[in-house]
Amino acid sequence: MAGILFTGVAFILMYRGYASGVSGWMRAAGGVILFAAAWDIVDGEVARALGKASAKGAFLDSVLDRVSEFIIFLGIFLFFDFGKLDSALLFALLFASYSISYVRARAEGVGIHCKVGFFDRPTRVFIIGVALIAIPSYMNWVIRGLLLGTAFTAARRFIYVLTRKAES
Repeated sequence: MAGILFTGVAFILMYRGYASGVSGWMRAAGGVILFAAAWDIVDGEVARALGKASAKGAFLDSVLDRVSEFIIFLGIFLFFDFGKLDSALLFALLFASYSISYVRARAEGVGIHCKVGFFDRPTRVFIIGVALIAIPSYMNWVIRGLLLGTAFTAARRFIYVLTRKAES
């Protein structure tokens, strides 16, 4: 849940950057996104170390990860001056991102472990955070690169699942 709060702060910082035209706010948003991503990586480990890990907690974490990623994409959509093409590519990236999670969830539902591919959520969020810090004015190109990698990962997972047998 803390990750959602951090992502909300990043959204507000993106808005401040948009409203003021100062790229420093976008850079600050990138830093908060990276902090939220780091927090998200350790929260499961902390829960396991404390003996608090549960199926419901893992479910909640997965759902909140999707919400968090949506908030980041919404901020990029609203606060960057994208034309129709780049806006469409951002929505395609959102679809590809959700496809990666959906394919994994459905695969695990039928007994196939599926974590293949490089452009998983932590990688995407890391790239977005770094890009907001280092090159916010080139975010449209970052989105294009992420779309290629994310679509490839989604397709790779889809093919992987179709070519595997469910574990008994």
